[in-house]
Amino acid sequence: MATNPLDLFVAGLRSGKNGAMCYTAKELREAQFGFPLRHYAQQYLFGATGLRIQVFNSIQGEKEVGKSTFSFDLAGHICADREHGGLGGMCVIYELEGKISPTVLHSILAGYGERAEQWCQIVTGLTLGGAMTHLNQNVLPLYKQVAPKFDVPLFVVFDSIGGSAEDDTIKKLETSAIGKGFYDKQHFMKYFCENEGLIFSRLGIPIVVMCVNQEREKAAATVGMNAPQKIITGGRAQLFKDGHMLRAWKEKLGTGGGNLVTLTTAKTSFCDAREIKVTFRWNKHGKIADDAYEARFEWALASAQFLANPTNGVGELRDICDVKVSADRHLVTCPQLDLKSVEPEEFEQALFANREILEKLYTFHKIEQLRDLSTYAAHLAAVKAGKPTNDEPEPEPEPKTKAKPKPKAKPKPKAKAKQTVEEASDAVPLFSITEQQQEEEGDDAE
Repeated sequence: MATNPLDLFVAGLRSGKNGAMCYTAKELREAQFGFPLRHYAQQYLFGATGLRIQVFNSIQGEKEVGKSTFSFDLAGHICADREHGGLGGMCVIYELEGKISPTVLHSILAGYGERAEQWCQIVTGLTLGGAMTHLNQNVLPLYKQVAPKFDVPLFVVFDSIGGSAEDDTIKKLETSAIGKGFYDKQHFMKYFCENEGLIFSRLGIPIVVMCVNQEREKAAATVGMNAPQKIITGGRAQLFKDGHMLRAWKEKLGTGGGNLVTLTTAKTSFCDAREIKVTFRWNKHGKIADDAYEARFEWALASAQFLANPTNGVGELRDICDVKVSADRHLVTCPQLDLKSVEPEEFEQALFANREILEKLYTFHKIEQLRDLSTYAAHLAAVKAGKPTNDEPEPEPEPKTKAKPKPKAKPKPKAKAKQTVEEASDAVPLFSITEQQQEEEGDDAE
């Protein structure tokens, strides 16, 4: 029982009263859980080996730069089965604009297998406020019902904030009055960002939210003095609450049939500013009847090209993993992995199989290693019970065994009235040395 004042103070905080969860700084770092990301380029972009649970993310940019397709691609990975390198999770995409391309969406999800298509559900017909209500009153209770062990990833996409409708504005339009939709969206996003995270935390649900948002320019306050500002629909609350806010833009590939998409961290709470370039391709000559546009991101190639063209620490990185990518056929060579002119997918597979090199790259690029959901439920139970958290499970108590009855001691001979010192030293002990050794060996064996 704790008697030190500091121990009593900590024990009181860790009692779990009022729903509070307490950690030390070390425990808090070790208690980071996430949905594992499949590609090194994605891990670098998010500064971690996975998408942190109960964290808001957003991606912004101008029209047709790949914001929605990026979110769909993450959804496919999270919902895919193990055979397709997925996580076996579930996803809800709130389609709020009424302009999603079913062909592109189906093509992306189909690349991740049949399970991804079935477990990624697209919800339409809702306003922004209606989607938030649906999430809290339908999705979260259903999740607790079907995944009580909290071991299944849940990914939610709002596509998009800027293009969504709102109930108040609809009513005004129906009565021929002028709406104030932009104000309404700021109102909803402010309270959603500021409060929804605590709801996730209290429920303990392992969820990741991705908001898709439009970007527009706002004129400078002083004409000619400052550059126009980039702003997003929904107000500044997202800037303060989002764990990762990505920005996307594109340029057409010279060969056609795709774009080179640049993803940067417009704002992040977990790492420094980062940038990744990834090719998004589609086959315009696919069979439309089969929705076979073959839309896909070339993430393995992005990983190889990122490692082949570092922006700093060139020499140190070359010592860890010296990657070269051919300009014509995009074949990858890496002597540390004993690879020469292989496909990017084979390179990335070999990279993740070599734990020693991967650990060095994580340290070099400051990529935090998160825990998956296999121990998440036990972690929640431990924290709520006020126990310290660690990676190692507590040892199970050894089963109690019945102690062997000790043989009855022989009664000591009655001392003589006048016993000499010599006679006392010659008294026979209760057990001989040999018997004691045997009993000790028997106890050790038990």
